[in-house]
Formats: sequence, C-alpha cells, structure tokens
Amino acid sequence: MGEAVEPDPFSELRAFLREEIKLAPSRKPSAYEAVKAVLPEIKELKAKCKTDAEIRELLARMEVKLSIATLRQYIQIATRELAGHKPVRRRGKVQAKSPAKALRAPAEHRPGQQPRSTAARDQGSTQGRAPASPALGHRMSNKDL
Repeated sequence: MGEAVEPDPFSELRAFLREEIKLAPSRKPSAYEAVKAVLPEIKELKAKCKTDAEIRELLARMEVKLSIATLRQYIQIATRELAGHKPVRRRGKVQAKSPAKALRAPAEHRPGQQPRSTAARDQGSTQGRAPASPALGHRMSNKDL
C-alpha cells in the first residue's frame, strides 16, 4: 500500500535553527550604512554651511559614533558608490601589473641606449685623483687610510 518514509535525520536541527532565527535580534546597521542612507540630508547640511564636526555631533546624538576623518571617508565612498562607480579596493590580493609595464624590456635590451663600459668609466674617474681604494664592503683596514 504505502511506502514507509524515513524520518529526516535533520528535522530536529532545522526546527531548532528556525526557532533561533526568530529569537535572534536584528543587527544594528553599520555606521557606513547609516551615512549612506542619510547622504542626501548630509549634503543638504553641508550646503547650509554645517561643518563635518557639527554633522558628526548630530549623528552621535542618534548613536552613530565615528571620527571626523571616518565620516569624511564614508561620505566620499558613499557618494562615489551612489554615482555608480565601483568601490576602490585597497586591501587584499595584489592586482596584476598592467601588461605594458610587465612586458617592458630591461635597460640593456632597450633600443637607443648603449651601456657604458666599465673601462671607460674607470679611466675617466682617475684623471687628476688617486685611484679608489681596493677595499670592499663597509669596513676599512688601517692600510686603506
């Protein structure tokens, strides 16, 4: 007649998690989300000659606490984002160099530049002066003085 259906081994876990979802408080929006949401009002305040410090104090009254520098940064980022620009990524993986820079030939292989020989450099540098000391590195012996 009817087939026996196996009980779901995760039904108890699902019921528990659903209950937790109902009981969990909703998260408070971040300061950036708050600035982005009220950006038109912030721009109007700036148009009425309100300073960033005054705007920051108004936001702090509504428990959106941030520094003046952070407020300025959030206004700038939100303005760009609402204008349709992609946010600038400053952290994370290093971006690959552009192909023009990556394919640039080393100096000795570039056309038009000829490396100077060391012999010509050495002959020109000793005219009228004592030859350079043979010491290598950063330490000198008494015989080099």
